[in-house]
Amino acid sequence: MVYVVGSGPAGVSCASALLEQGVQVTLLDSGLELDAQRSDQLVELRRLGPERWQPRDLAFLKEGISAGVGGIPLKYAYGSDFPYRDPGVEWRLETDGVETRPSFAKGGLSAVWGAAILPYREADLSAWPIGEQQLAAHYRAVLEFMPLAGCHDSLEPLFPLHTRFLHTLKPSSQAQDFLNDLGAAATALKRDGISFGASRLALWAQSDRHASGCCYCGQCMYGCPYGVIYSSAHTLAILREHPNFTYRNNVAVDRVAENGERVTLYAHDISTRDRLQLHGSRVFLACGPLATTKILLESLEAFNEPVTLQDTAYFLLPLLRFRRTSGVSRERQHTLAQVFVEILDGQVCDQTVHLQIYAYNELYSSALKKVLGPAFPLLRGPTRMLLERLLLIQGYLPSASSPSIRAVLFKDPSSGSSVLRLTPISNERTATVLKRVVGKLRRSYKHLRAIPLEPLLRPGKPGRSFHSGGTFPMQVSPGPLQSDQQGRPYGFKRVHAVDSTIFPNIPATTITLSVMANAHRIGSGIGNY
Repeated sequence: MVYVVGSGPAGVSCASALLEQGVQVTLLDSGLELDAQRSDQLVELRRLGPERWQPRDLAFLKEGISAGVGGIPLKYAYGSDFPYRDPGVEWRLETDGVETRPSFAKGGLSAVWGAAILPYREADLSAWPIGEQQLAAHYRAVLEFMPLAGCHDSLEPLFPLHTRFLHTLKPSSQAQDFLNDLGAAATALKRDGISFGASRLALWAQSDRHASGCCYCGQCMYGCPYGVIYSSAHTLAILREHPNFTYRNNVAVDRVAENGERVTLYAHDISTRDRLQLHGSRVFLACGPLATTKILLESLEAFNEPVTLQDTAYFLLPLLRFRRTSGVSRERQHTLAQVFVEILDGQVCDQTVHLQIYAYNELYSSALKKVLGPAFPLLRGPTRMLLERLLLIQGYLPSASSPSIRAVLFKDPSSGSSVLRLTPISNERTATVLKRVVGKLRRSYKHLRAIPLEPLLRPGKPGRSFHSGGTFPMQVSPGPLQSDQQGRPYGFKRVHAVDSTIFPNIPATTITLSVMANAHRIGSGIGNY
């Protein structure tokens, strides 16, 4: 028996690959889900249809979400914080100046993500012992079961689509106007090291047997009422139909140990608190970089030994367009990222800088209400015109130009429980690169037909991107607290980490697709270990 721990994107990808090799797989999971009442409310929303929705029908979706000039403090799913809840894992996380959390939900953070996906470029993998060529087949394998909405455009030579199941998602009129302006200046932008294209999103743009297809209801930021945005829970449901697959939830793994050709998982039942010992031939840890790091440090008894959690610096920057796109607040549209812009200029940063462009959504209006206060109703006309010109950049820097996070596992002397403490590690390059990014955009204003509102630049705290990893980085010849190319930490032969815990660095261009491809790669190679 082989165990996979975690039902997030890495877990289902690894399990899929193992099943393809004829292996019997048991997937262990905490498996928190949306509560029954909210699930029932979603069913009612679907029954009514967007044309009949009233504000009171949507109120539950928007609970717990507020927007300010710094963005959304924490993105909920369907008005619930269930993706971030502690189900009873018997360890705790302490953060000081860091904004990140593990997820114990069924599907992990894919229950609440923004669905943006791009592969990694070879140029951004110089620290890896493998390259894009070793990942390419596994990108294709993952995109056999994960949907991709995108199109053939100028991003394709840099970022191959890796799929034959491509569906097109209609951009909003505001995003289309922006893409048209970029297209008119494409030659000049390319010369200046700026590439662009339509966003690529893991969602069902058209109906199939898995989902109904996007209806452009505009509720994406709260959680799609129709389940159109991909979650690895979709793939988990398919895996559960496989005769060699077993799903076991309400299980939290505390540590693992090897004894010859056997691996023992020390765990507990979340519901009953009963202690469990499970035995298998291998274990693949796919719990996300925080929980996997904790399990490995505890298994190695590496208490009080710091490891570095690499991160991609996250920032928000509004763009003000030269001209308005009328009627954006009344338009039926999706509200996920609409356009991708990639900066490939060594004078700005020695690796790709990734920008996701968001068009209008109602949260912008909520943020302006907070800024303007009682004056907001008096400025309704000017505010509407501002919103019709406003785009929002959600940007990411590569880990080499970003702050990182010091992670230390220790025992609480009062309770004896394990604590993973996270503290920031500054990077003097970050402010410089951010300044160069803003300057690049400012100098390109004629081509963008927009200007960046630099005073409103809002860098996030370390971890805010949720694009983190690298505490046990893959190396050709690993040493202590490093991993080999199969994700096996130094000292282990049958324990594999398959999530971003083992990434040697974190490129800026989204993380989930590459996490899935690498996990699939490791699972596919089980016959060679």
